[in-house]
Amino acid sequence: MKKTWLLSVLLSLPFVAADLASTLGNAWDKILGIGSLDFLGISAGQGVVAMTRLLIWLLMFTVFFAVILGLGAGYNADPSKKGVAVFGFLSRTQAGVVAAVIATIAAIFLPPDVLLATGTGWATAVALLLIGGPIVGLAYLLYTIPGKGKDTKATVFVKFVLCLLLYWILSTMRHYVAQF
Repeated sequence: MKKTWLLSVLLSLPFVAADLASTLGNAWDKILGIGSLDFLGISAGQGVVAMTRLLIWLLMFTVFFAVILGLGAGYNADPSKKGVAVFGFLSRTQAGVVAAVIATIAAIFLPPDVLLATGTGWATAVALLLIGGPIVGLAYLLYTIPGKGKDTKATVFVKFVLCLLLYWILSTMRHYVAQF
């Protein structure tokens, strides 16, 4: 029974895989379409501004809501807490509404240039962390492996491989930085 099942699967595999490449290609095109914001039906520049505006709204809402809660919203509902709360007169629901209104007003009236500058700044910071993190980590490993005065042939080889990896990362980044 098991051999018959395996044989039928192996024999049907070419028929199943005949359209697999086009199916995967179509799925990949859909994923790239979402990433390029084509599904919104607007130009790429407007899509980036709209998506940044939504993300800025979400960030501001989260920060405002956390600050309002941290300063005592919903404080009076818990009698075990003692002290003075700045926003003690607000319930948790009211704090959410206030944070949503402030975040909405701020996100609507931010000019597109400020949104794009904010997005560019955060993208630069994340890129610096993604590129600089491995470089600093590898440099730290080069410095600490294997310890003081304990070098062997294996650790020297590991350091050599780490140096090659660092060289590859930096030379690859030089190519991409030269494009700009």
